[in-house]
Amino acid sequence: MKKLLLGLLFLSGTLAAQENDKSLVIIGGPTDLWTNNRGTAKDEFNAFTNLGVQFSKRKSASMDVVYTGLTGFKGDFFSPGEWNGKFLSANASMRYFFIPRKKTSVLKPFFQIGAEAFARRDYGFPGNAYELSAAGGIGIDVKLSKRLSIIAQSNLAIPMAQSTEAGVKIASVRGSNNSTSFGLVYHFGWKAAKKKMDEEAAKLAEEAAAKAAAEAAEQDRLAKIAADKKAAEEAKARAEAVAKAEAEAKVKAEAVAKAEAEAKAAAQLKLDQEAMAETTILYMNNKWELTEESVAKLKMVASALIARPDIKVRVDGHSDAFGTSKNNLKASRFRAQGAANFLMKQGVESARLQVNAYGEDKPAASNKTKEGMALNRRIEIRIIK
Repeated sequence: MKKLLLGLLFLSGTLAAQENDKSLVIIGGPTDLWTNNRGTAKDEFNAFTNLGVQFSKRKSASMDVVYTGLTGFKGDFFSPGEWNGKFLSANASMRYFFIPRKKTSVLKPFFQIGAEAFARRDYGFPGNAYELSAAGGIGIDVKLSKRLSIIAQSNLAIPMAQSTEAGVKIASVRGSNNSTSFGLVYHFGWKAAKKKMDEEAAKLAEEAAAKAAAEAAEQDRLAKIAADKKAAEEAKARAEAVAKAEAEAKVKAEAVAKAEAEAKAAAQLKLDQEAMAETTILYMNNKWELTEESVAKLKMVASALIARPDIKVRVDGHSDAFGTSKNNLKASRFRAQGAANFLMKQGVESARLQVNAYGEDKPAASNKTKEGMALNRRIEIRIIK
């Protein structure tokens, strides 16, 4: 562990010796100024050449604070007497790198936002124009060596307030300026390796002590959690065992009750089926009126059905083969429906009655004898549930 810490200290010190946290660059380029002519009140375009200096201080791998001062002129640089316009600007911005910088980084694109103070002297006006602008832009830094790089950037400033000989304007200022600059960057501000190592050692020692205390507290916390968890699991296991036993007893009791209920229902159904199995009512030839004997049988069926509202019956009407099949089907239907109507008058719901007419299609005996034909003129009542 000590060797690892020493290795980390050495590595961090080596890197610190190669880091820089400041840079200085002489920059220059074109500035395009769109503004409002104070004399004509018309928008006009002015092209300037800018020169200046830029200083940056590193705050993190992704951010710098940048201060920029520019001076600009319009006209012949070698004939200052012929200049017809000039400006000074001071800019303070936060520069954000799209990709955090590393020792091996070569291309470092960035964007920046900030504020700019701008003073210009326009040709033909005795006074100066002063503007306070919101500024922002993009650029790239290309590494050449440990100490040198080149930079290209473009910034747009939009005035928010302006002061001229005509007065002060707030939030109604027209115009903007776009400055494109190039320069050679010199990086400096390297920290001594020993100082960095001492700082890192102290920091590591402090972090190690804090980590040890945190680990001890964490061990205590984890031990308490484990004990609480074990106690909870044991309580849960006991509760689950009790619940399982109760559930099994309940299931067993329900199974016994269900078996008893099913046996009771089966026995009752058997009694009902035996009581009404193939209840048959015979009719005279081509007749379907109920006789006293038929009424007595149907009353018994109605009483049984009223006592057992959970069962349904089927009322099947039949006839012998005497006459046409059409008439025989009609007679069997009248017989079955007549019996069903009687049961409904006794209080049996119609939904519990299924009425069928078969005519001469399902004889109970031979239609070649009078006795067989008499047995075929009938209705049959059977339980269907």
